[in-house]
Amino acid sequence: MKTFSVLNLPVHLSNNYEELIINRIDNGESTHVVTMNSEMAMMAQKNDELANAIKKADLVVPDGSGIIFYLWRRGQKQQRIAGIELASSVVEKLGKRGEDYPICFYGGAPGVTKKAAKAWLQKVPTINITYNHGYLSEAQLEAWCETIRQIQPKLILVGLGVPRQELWIMNHRHLAPNAVWIGVGGSFDIWGEVKERAPEFFCNNHLEWLYRLYQEPYRWKRMLALPHFFLKSIF
Repeated sequence: MKTFSVLNLPVHLSNNYEELIINRIDNGESTHVVTMNSEMAMMAQKNDELANAIKKADLVVPDGSGIIFYLWRRGQKQQRIAGIELASSVVEKLGKRGEDYPICFYGGAPGVTKKAAKAWLQKVPTINITYNHGYLSEAQLEAWCETIRQIQPKLILVGLGVPRQELWIMNHRHLAPNAVWIGVGGSFDIWGEVKERAPEFFCNNHLEWLYRLYQEPYRWKRMLALPHFFLKSIF
């Protein structure tokens, strides 16, 4: 698989990330998947721990039009795939395989992963999901880690936000050494219908960031990373 550097961070180029992930699940290969957008790339310039987690990841997917633009400017033609869409595809495929392919949802506010799991169960009745929220006490977290160790899920989705989710996966993937781990940000909120994903117009015109800013105006300082990344992409 070809790798290209984006601000000294690896991005893996592929025409079918879903197939890569499913193959690694079938082969029991421990895999940390990072879906990297321009905001994460800029954050990693100042956060050595995050940069290290990205560099150690087994698969870094270009999630975001900014990353695709950076690659295009350097002669790399790569189709963008949204992290939530990639995770959804993998969850659905495993869910249809039934009980022998357990999945874990971890993160979000209390009740969110429960809603997300319920939504998936309605969509794929054979799915096997164990879930927990991201506000656990030390004792609760220890019990949750033991649950992961006992279940040995095939797929573990972690929605703790960047950079917390990437660091948590890097430090805990030993709990299920044959699993695929993916940081999914706010995907549980979307699946559980706590928040709405950007309408198709925004998605098709590379404006998802604008809709997210509309939903979460407190993120405006973090969004300042986007023009900085754009300038680095050009020069």
